[in-house]
Amino acid sequence: MSGYPDDILIKVRKPSRYLGKEPFFPLKDWERARIKVCLCYPDLYEVGRSHLGLNILCGIINSQKEYLCDLAFAVAPDFEEHLKAASKPLLSTNYQKPLSEFDVIGICYAYELLVTGILQILDLSNLPFKSENRDERFPIILGGGPSAGNPEPIAEVFDAFIIGEAEEAILEVLEVIKDWKEKRKDKHELLKELAKVEGVYVPLFKNRVKRRIFQGFSEGLTPMVYSIPTIELTHDRLSVEVSRGCTRGCRFCSAGFYYRPVREKPPELIVQEILQGFKKTGYREASLMSLSTGDYTRLDELVSLLDQTFYRGEKREFAFSLPSLRVGSLNKNLLSFLRKGRTTTLTFAVEAGSSRLRAVINKDINLEDLFHDLALAQRFGFRRVKLYFMVGLPLEDLSDLEEIIKLYRDIKKVFSPIDLTFSASIFIPKPHTPFQWTNQVELEVARERLSFLKRALKKGFKHHDPEQSFLEGVIARGGRELFQLIELSYRRGARLDSWKDYFNFNIWLESAEKLSIDLTSYLRERDFNASLPWDHIDVGVKKEFLQREFERALKGKITKDCRFSPCSKCGVCGKKIKNILAKEAKLSIQKDVLKAYFGDKEGAQEYWYILAYTKQGSAKYLSQLEVVRLFELCLRRNGIPLSYTQGFNPRPKMVSGPALPVGVESEEEYLAFAIKGKDYAEVLCGLKLYDGLTTFEVKSISQEKPKIPTHPQIFRLIPLKEVEIPSLDTEEFSLRGNPSDYELTIKKEGLSLFKVLREVLKIDDPLSVLSIVKLKACFF
Repeated sequence: MSGYPDDILIKVRKPSRYLGKEPFFPLKDWERARIKVCLCYPDLYEVGRSHLGLNILCGIINSQKEYLCDLAFAVAPDFEEHLKAASKPLLSTNYQKPLSEFDVIGICYAYELLVTGILQILDLSNLPFKSENRDERFPIILGGGPSAGNPEPIAEVFDAFIIGEAEEAILEVLEVIKDWKEKRKDKHELLKELAKVEGVYVPLFKNRVKRRIFQGFSEGLTPMVYSIPTIELTHDRLSVEVSRGCTRGCRFCSAGFYYRPVREKPPELIVQEILQGFKKTGYREASLMSLSTGDYTRLDELVSLLDQTFYRGEKREFAFSLPSLRVGSLNKNLLSFLRKGRTTTLTFAVEAGSSRLRAVINKDINLEDLFHDLALAQRFGFRRVKLYFMVGLPLEDLSDLEEIIKLYRDIKKVFSPIDLTFSASIFIPKPHTPFQWTNQVELEVARERLSFLKRALKKGFKHHDPEQSFLEGVIARGGRELFQLIELSYRRGARLDSWKDYFNFNIWLESAEKLSIDLTSYLRERDFNASLPWDHIDVGVKKEFLQREFERALKGKITKDCRFSPCSKCGVCGKKIKNILAKEAKLSIQKDVLKAYFGDKEGAQEYWYILAYTKQGSAKYLSQLEVVRLFELCLRRNGIPLSYTQGFNPRPKMVSGPALPVGVESEEEYLAFAIKGKDYAEVLCGLKLYDGLTTFEVKSISQEKPKIPTHPQIFRLIPLKEVEIPSLDTEEFSLRGNPSDYELTIKKEGLSLFKVLREVLKIDDPLSVLSIVKLKACFF
């Protein structure tokens, strides 16, 4: 069962996001672990669970015998409301423990608009917000992530931050905490020891700290947590880093300066990670991640190696995607490979409409290359293209916006069959970039410029919310004084501010007015000589370099990529720290690698199996689509060679029975699927699935697609409170029983359980008054 009670789960939207207990998550003995860590992402499960950094750190911590690690996430406002009403705490995803029972809580500060999610996690764990109010009896709160480049607006919450890359630092920090815990000293002593760890910032001391850079990135397989997420994620696929860092030097890009230098993985290592990830998760799609995958210097060799490995013969069940592409990085080999993997949309980050403004931001691309890429994409059958732009860039004027409109019309004229979308966000000056001193356009100006583009481009134009961008800009360059604004806004109801559906700008405006904070002052230009709230955070890039780059921007001068040009003297590299480019790949792969990893049965006869399973306990909160997804992933994770449909987008051949309403248990459900081979009944009977999904009978039925019986459906209804239920018997359904136990039989195909309960019995909210179980029909 889930750690949360039924009377909460049944009342909230999408209860499946709170179930946890992921299949194949590596659970350890809770009592024996010397340090218990919970890593948190302050957004909803379906967003945070796919965060690559969280998966890597969880894998690293769990690889240590003495430590255990679990995950936790923010929750939607309706779930928070019910938790508080029931005086229930937030629980970790897999151990189902209150966060207050962990020794360490690590929170990823990935984005400025996640600040209220950070407070919600602490609030629902009954932990004081401020570090100064938590002594040694409370968990240690660690922070990290790209927005920790300026931790000050949220600094008072955290005991310490790991600045930079944490693969090595996290174990050093946990070793210090373990020693402190054994010696039972006070918290101040611990903070002094943590401040001695390279890359650790302790807000109490405001110590100057230098960013940690992980130089082992290119060596060996990345430790990961390979459990199967309970529900479909926003990015529901395997993520594999091909490189880290970027030296293109786009002057607006904080990640480009924060994650320098470039470190690339060898193509053979990337393929090994993909094979391992596919085998351990059941996924068949992978995203090749980096800040600029098109700049990966061995991309052609990697694509050839992936093609040899996964696309032998007519196999198409594997798919690969890339983040936004750099203009000029496309070629026939790459496009052919992406088409085999079912990619239909290409995304390019152009950023500015005019060549003048692209020179200002150091975006060294030209439109001739863009049109060449589009022509090539059209030839290979790509029908959807997205182009990203920024509005409000330094030195931008009306002519730059008109150039965006002209570019849209020129592309539509030349490539009319392409479904073209232009998307824009508001430029936000970020710390540790050459534009950290410049102003952000005022909110009304941002609205006017976006409206100007919207009127011209109409349906072909989408944009980020300017009010969210305004708040992001305030927090990005704010100081410690902003915490009072964040806390007051949270207490007034600000939640999930990165979600347009939940964001309430008025709460922030009213809170700022209450505190007499001028939000627009945070968007103004800064003087070169002024002290900045993040000056004590040394990311490795020299301030003098950023000032030179700012001056070059004003002159429209391009600074070349130091991977392929002379060193730009940014200050990051040294004797041990430098760009690491992948060596030439060995373009060979074992002939039977897919068979070795996945039990591939090329040419084997296809057989249909029908499987009977229960849907009980926590599983009753999974929708039918979520159940089928879990079966698909778990079948593949267990090495079952599923058969796939033909065509451009192959899918596993599966047929399920009638969908049960969420919240209804069942003693017997059916799923049919095709497998290459006929000797899998025993394996399927012992299949490890989700808690409450238990297979109890499997049959290999035939080589033809079966029809799963749908009726009659028999339900047991147990009243949870007094409710009047008459005895009825019609051609469509029958209902009989006594005040404590009823049996409903639906005879007619197409008649739903809830239709009978709501329309005939007039029970508007069935699950609030009835416990419902679908009984065995014994179709086998």
